Amino acid sequence: MAIPKKIHWCWLSGDPIPKKLQKCINSWKRIMPEYEIILWDTKRFDIHSVKFVEDAYNHRKWAFAADYIRLYALYTEGGIYLDSDVMVFERFDKFLHHAAFSSIEYVPALMPYKYEENKYAGYGIQAAILGAEQGNSWIKRCLEHYQQDKEFKIKEGGSVDVEVIPNVLARYAYEYYGFQYFKPFDAPQYLKESIVIYQPKVFTAMWGETDLHTCAIHVGEISWGNDTYQQRRKSESFMQKFYSILCINYRFIAMLHYKRKQLQRKLLKK
Repeated sequence: MAIPKKIHWCWLSGDPIPKKLQKCINSWKRIMPEYEIILWDTKRFDIHSVKFVEDAYNHRKWAFAADYIRLYALYTEGGIYLDSDVMVFERFDKFLHHAAFSSIEYVPALMPYKYEENKYAGYGIQAAILGAEQGNSWIKRCLEHYQQDKEFKIKEGGSVDVEVIPNVLARYAYEYYGFQYFKPFDAPQYLKESIVIYQPKVFTAMWGETDLHTCAIHVGEISWGNDTYQQRRKSESFMQKFYSILCINYRFIAMLHYKRKQLQRKLLKK
């Protein structure tokens, strides 16, 4: 079995798609024109079928509702899930022979903060760029995590108190498939059952490093941020705040990255 050439994405609000996100979606079509692009909205997915999704949707927390829907799409159909704010630079064909794949999500700004013993909030598995075969067991375990009457908690003031999906993906990969926290970034992690977790540079967040091997960038709108996260951002160092500025100006940075890769290829051919 191989991962099919399908790209899944979610848009639940019904609002018009902003131009900056449409540019990201256009990059998928330009780089991988033969891939089927599947939009998951309220017409395609019954938001009332899962309590967690229904509660998140009713609170207009689209990103959290999409946490479940992306897993459902991959488990039932297989393919690649992309957040709408992912800019693609390389074709994904070379990843399709894996049973599942993603990369380390490394967020330096959050690394000082533990959420479990020996686990840190800034180290998980990238959920914005996630591929899997239909019926994959890792995806199924993560899917069941949300099906078990998982409560969607809203604090006073409207902030969310829910485990973010990169932590969920990492936890189940660690418990069942051999994922290692804080392993050096010099090579992919080859897990059980043909699951591969690549280095952060392969599918990177905007504040991460890029190189010739970067296939896509998750520019990160951070719609899931809760009070704790916002407090941490206020206490960031100068360099960490610089990362946040890069996120705000991601269109310009993504363009520079794309141009740099084009130039590097030309130089390598000489």
